[in-house]
Amino acid sequence: MASTTMTIERVMAFNGLDVLVARDEGLFAAEGLDLRIKALAPEEMRSTADGALTRPLTNQGRLVDRGEAVMFQG
Repeated sequence: MASTTMTIERVMAFNGLDVLVARDEGLFAAEGLDLRIKALAPEEMRSTADGALTRPLTNQGRLVDRGEAVMFQG
């Protein structure tokens, strides 16, 4: 079976536990999916404390916006 590669943004431990367990158990590989998890470079990370209620800051979705990942955890 040919493998398909999918890159997603880094998952947070509690919200993305299902993804991490499935990866570790080999469920993605069993379906022919090479799952890659990518994180922002440390110098690109922004603190959410710098945002405001009317203008929140987030690091999620930035790799998707640049085309470096196909999915992020919202």
